Amino acid sequence: MRVAVLLAFAALPALGQSPTSFVSSAPLTLAGKEALHRVALPPEAYRDARSDLADVRIFNSSGEAVPIGFAGDPDGQHDALPAVDLPQFAVSALARSTGGPGSEISVRTQDGTLVSIRGQAAAPIAKPSAYLLDASQVKEPLRALVFDWVAAPGAQVVKVRAEASDNLKDWSALASGPLVRVENAGAALSQPRLEFGARKARYLRITWDVPEFALKGVRAEREGPSQPAPRTVSSVTAAPGEHPGEWLYDVGGRLPVEALRVRPADANDVVSASVLARNDSKEPWRSVTSAPFYRMQYEGADRESPALEIPRTAARYWLVRLAGARSATPPVLEVHWRAVQLVFVARGEPPFMLAFGNPAARAVALPVSSLVPGYERLAEWRLPEARVGAVENGPGPSSWEELTATASPRHVALWLILLGGVAMLGFMAWRLSRQVR
Repeated sequence: MRVAVLLAFAALPALGQSPTSFVSSAPLTLAGKEALHRVALPPEAYRDARSDLADVRIFNSSGEAVPIGFAGDPDGQHDALPAVDLPQFAVSALARSTGGPGSEISVRTQDGTLVSIRGQAAAPIAKPSAYLLDASQVKEPLRALVFDWVAAPGAQVVKVRAEASDNLKDWSALASGPLVRVENAGAALSQPRLEFGARKARYLRITWDVPEFALKGVRAEREGPSQPAPRTVSSVTAAPGEHPGEWLYDVGGRLPVEALRVRPADANDVVSASVLARNDSKEPWRSVTSAPFYRMQYEGADRESPALEIPRTAARYWLVRLAGARSATPPVLEVHWRAVQLVFVARGEPPFMLAFGNPAARAVALPVSSLVPGYERLAEWRLPEARVGAVENGPGPSSWEELTATASPRHVALWLILLGGVAMLGFMAWRLSRQVR
């Protein structure tokens, strides 16, 4: 009896691992023969899967669950901006003051523009000790400098050092690295860039490690405005709420919303909206944001509010409360969300199947760093992406699986012992009845 109980208890973790035990499934089409793929979870996963996505699985054609892991959040993207030329000034000594006796630097105090170096107009400095670059008019952070210099014939490697300052007195290290120009048999190899972390600075100071260095010009690469990683946009229509001016929205699942927009129903309108969210009717509404949203014709073009960034909020039901008397036509709620990406090992034979929706299933996801050989940060986003087919509904977990999912291992063991005892008593009663006959 004890052996049977132990065997039954040991089998509990395997429950919920059969493909037919999940509510929803979808076929996967691989992008090639690579061992590792990634796949974006479909919207149905946020409707049927557990909130922690612990019941997401990928099966091969033999019904075997393959190793999986969740990808990290991708970095945002920066808009590309054209490089700009920086005014340069050669100095005979490292400048440390902006005025007074002996100062070489003249600064326009209104906007900080560096306008002259004493003595430069009359007699150019033959052997400068440093170059000052004026970046006071660049509004964006700088991320790299591209140098153009008079290189010695043949080959030259110059190690340059860049420092930053906002007052021409206090300097801090920005970056250092080699500039390379090599010529051989008519071919040229050049490395003129000095990269560094994005930083705003009004002035830059350049020094070098060779006896002579003649700088012809420097262009600065700028860091553009940050854009979030690509998102999916879903527009949802409303149902009337409990009170006037309230509108309810069902986005179809616990979508991880990162930005939203309320689009007024009428053209040339501005609404002041409070947005709330929850996952089911038993939960209280929780406030997400409040903001005005507009839609109008302006300067001959249709204009509307940009999507409002919010902390990532996973919720299915949304409530919009409009201030004041509003139109009887509800506004449209537009939600911007980013699907979770799943990395998996294409072990076994295709076709592969994505499955989710089983409260009895236990979490099996591994750290993504243990799946990708020689893992580097966000290397999973370079993997080929599998395509998800149509999501279909299956029978889902059995009553026994649901029971074991909600019961503790101790309760399950006690029930097995009780059932075994009842079976033993029944067997003894049957044997006794035969002996009495």
